[in-house]
Amino acid sequence: MSEYVRTTRECSVNQLHAELRQAIQTYFQEHKLGHLESETLMCCETISRKRNDRKAFAWLGSKPDAIIYTGMLLTSQWLIWVHHGSVSGTRLNAANLSEIRAEFYTPLFTKDAGLQIVGYIGDVKAGVHGYIGMGTDPAAYKFCEEVKQAIHKINPPVKKDLFRWRAG
Repeated sequence: MSEYVRTTRECSVNQLHAELRQAIQTYFQEHKLGHLESETLMCCETISRKRNDRKAFAWLGSKPDAIIYTGMLLTSQWLIWVHHGSVSGTRLNAANLSEIRAEFYTPLFTKDAGLQIVGYIGDVKAGVHGYIGMGTDPAAYKFCEEVKQAIHKINPPVKKDLFRWRAG
């Protein structure tokens, strides 16, 4: 069972939670990525609500976010996602589509689902394995498929010729 109950909806950038929208707008301006609304192929927002298991966290002395907002934005070149929680603050990540692979992923022992990302994320010089929790809503599936298609458009998978040894 996941720590969070997640719901994902497709939306415009202007409909994102205020902190998410501001972080994405700032990133677009700082990196000169063009006009935010016209560059956006798809945008989603996930609201993750913490399940009620406060006793364990009280014993450990930590207080997790009760609600985490996650905004995900896809352009023809970039996947950008930003998390915001009242305790953890706002964190933005971005990946060039030419440097990642992504797929919809459902962990084995949970009812959670989301986008699994492998590749170079942000300014990290080493390959990273990441996960954006999204839940099982139709918008989550659609967003993951759009990401996969955008990646394949930029970086098509190499077809392997299983019978190449026969030629010659």
